Formats: sequence, structure tokens, C-alpha cells
Amino acid sequence: MSVPTQEIFRAIVEEMAEGVIFLDAADIIRVLNPAAERIRKVSAQKFTGRPIFDIHPARVHEQIVDLLGSLKSGEVASHHRIISAQGRYFDNTYTAVREADGSYLGTLLVSRDITEKKNLSEENLQLKKILSGPFEKFSFVAHSPAIKIPLDMVQAVAPLDSSVLLFGESGTGKEHFVEMLHSLSARARAPLVNVNCAALPENLIESELFGHVKGAFTGAVSDHPGKFVQAHKGTLFLDEIGELPLPAQAKLLRVLQERRVQAVGGRRETAVDVRIVAATNRDLAEEVRQGRFRPDLYFRLNVIQIPIPPLRERREDIIPLAGYFATHFARQMGKPVPALSSELKKCLLACSFPGNVRQLKHAMERAVALGKEAEILPADLPPELLEGGLDAPPEPGFAPGQPLREALQKYEQEIILAALRHHGSRKSETALSLGISRKALWEKMQRYGVAEMLP
Repeated sequence: MSVPTQEIFRAIVEEMAEGVIFLDAADIIRVLNPAAERIRKVSAQKFTGRPIFDIHPARVHEQIVDLLGSLKSGEVASHHRIISAQGRYFDNTYTAVREADGSYLGTLLVSRDITEKKNLSEENLQLKKILSGPFEKFSFVAHSPAIKIPLDMVQAVAPLDSSVLLFGESGTGKEHFVEMLHSLSARARAPLVNVNCAALPENLIESELFGHVKGAFTGAVSDHPGKFVQAHKGTLFLDEIGELPLPAQAKLLRVLQERRVQAVGGRRETAVDVRIVAATNRDLAEEVRQGRFRPDLYFRLNVIQIPIPPLRERREDIIPLAGYFATHFARQMGKPVPALSSELKKCLLACSFPGNVRQLKHAMERAVALGKEAEILPADLPPELLEGGLDAPPEPGFAPGQPLREALQKYEQEIILAALRHHGSRKSETALSLGISRKALWEKMQRYGVAEMLP
């Protein structure tokens, strides 16, 4: 017994993985298969016999009228577009169905879920972007097993939306790992916004993070969106998160829990969608035990922890890094690329590098700038590197011919460094003990390069 052709066609449509909707000449839905129900989140029983406009929001009705009109008139035979809905991507094709004489019968809508294909395409584009990027931005010298571990972790967790906590000493290059995390994620086309928590004045932390409206306080001459809003759909990097005062930690926790921010002086809350990446050079678990960091915020941030090793634990990378920096700065300065002398290599391998990769980078910049030979010699390095890396700074004293201002600055640098070491690099406590603000301390640290001297 043969099966009627109409029943065969109906069975095929019902089993198709693609969503199929057929509209008659009056734009009434006559067929809506199970796949279309799943894709569009509608019921065939409820919408069959109703106009196509009933399953679309009013804001797109005019576009649908124009599209169907062009299909009916024969201006176009079919139309193709990619849309985003419910967090997925669909390839939608609209085709006019006609009789043999060309008269219009209706429109066939076919929807294909291409989310995985699109995501794979975007990942490939991001990988190509990284591989073809600038000389400096995404180049990692990674000969040592110690540095390959965090690099592998970054590649594994980048596609996720989980919060990431990077921890390691100052100067280890945590910001480069953040850039990799962002660029390898699905948020790569959205902003990566950096916040240096240590540099935020305590009375303006809330305004900087969450924004303010015009007139909210003295100096608020215009609306300011804040870092969370600026990073919407992207990544927010909270550097030196351990420097946030406890009151600011409580407000940050609320935003991370509710994913909504309220600008200072504002009445409305704004929804924000950001991925949080935080970094610290402190032992946050110990900070929690000492009551200096909120445990609930710590657990909120510490979903995936990535340790960044200090340079002294990746000795295999020291000479390749030195060569990399020498080449980079020589090209930047328009000078011939110098070789690394055997004496220089021995000297570098003997250094403790308390300032880590940043200290090595600055040392090579100085060596390239001041060196006069075809190869870099130990004498081209900064004196403190030759003396063991500033672990034991010389006592301040009188130097004949040295201007008083320069001597005072050197003395101030050493006092700040000693105070920071005494307080375990905790800037809030250091600033309080010195009788200055956190912002003033941060500015002095930047001016004197103190951050590079801390472990």
C-alpha cells in the first residue's frame, strides 16, 4: 500500500533538524515543525493559523512587511540573514514559493542553528589575530616548564566565563596573561577595561568603578559611566585587588553578586555583563585570616586560580628574554641589534631579579640605549642589578657634588621602600604609617620605580 505523497512530505518536515515555517499568501502560518518550535520558543498549536507578526516583536514588523513584500513582488527570490536569539545564532532563509505560472503561494522560512560553527569561526579569527599580532603584545618566551603551566591554564579557561584570579610577584607580567584571556574568549570584540585598585583615591573608588551622575559631588561636572559599564559584554581586570579598602570590597561584592551597578548620585540601577579577572601580589588567603580581605569576596574572585612564577623560578627564560628585549629596543631605537656577551649572560643568570621580568626589561632597555659596543657587557646594566638586585640598598649618605634635591629624592625612595617591606607591600597601611594618602604613595612609587624593587 503506497503512502500518499503529502504524508511523506509532512513526515520529512516533522523530522527535519532545521526549523521550518510556511506562510500562505496572506502571511498566515500554516506549517510550524517541531524544530521551529524549539528554535523560536513557540507552540505550533498556539500559533498555527495566526499571522507571522504574532511571533515577532513589534519593533521588527516593518522589516518583515518589507521583506515579504519584496518576495511577493518577485523583486527577490529569497533572502538570507543571520540572527542572534536566546544566546544562539541562526541562519535564516526566506524563500518565495510559486506556482508553475509564477503566481505567489507563500513564503518558506528555514532556520539552521549555526552557533557552534560561528563560535569556531570566531575562535579561529582570534587565534589568527594573536599569531599575527605586534612584536610585543602577545609574544611569550616560554622555554621553562614553570611558565608553560599558566599559559596552558589560560588557554583552557579563556573560553569560559568563570572569574579568574592571577597571583604572583610584581613584575611577572600578569597583565599579558589578562590580555590573552580576553583575546581568546568569546568577549574578545568587547572592551578589556583595566582598573589599578592601588591607584584609586579612596574617596573616589565607588565613582570610578560604578560611575556617577552630574552634580553628585564637587567636581562631577558631567555623567561618568564607571569601569563596570565601560566593560559591559567584555572583561574587567581588577589589578592589585588586595589594595581595595574593606568598605570598597563590600560594594564590589554586591555588584558581583547582583550584576547591577548604581552610579553615585543616581537613582536607577544598570545591568552589567562582565567577566572578572583579578590579580594580586599578596597572599589573599592570609589577608582573609588577618581580617584585611573579605572572605566572601575572596571566594567570589578565586574561582579559577592561576599562579604566575617569578623570574628566578624560570631560569631557562632569562637569556632568551634578554635577547628578545634587546632586539625589541634596538629596533625601536633604530640601532643595530646587539649581541649578548658571555660575561653578560653569566651576570644575568646570577641575578635574583626581585623586580622579575619588568626589571630585566628595563635593564635591557638601558643597556641598549647606553651601550656603545656591538655586544652588551655587564657594565651596561644598572648598578643595582650588579649589586644583587636591590635586596640590600645602600645607606643614604653624602655624595660630593650631588644636588640636595636629588639626595632627598633618593632618601625618600629608600624610606618608602623600607616602609612597604615592613608592611608586607600593603599600600593602605604603608600610606597611613607615612602620613600620606594612598594616591600620593602610588604616585611616589611610580616616580621612583619602587614597585619594581618589591618582591
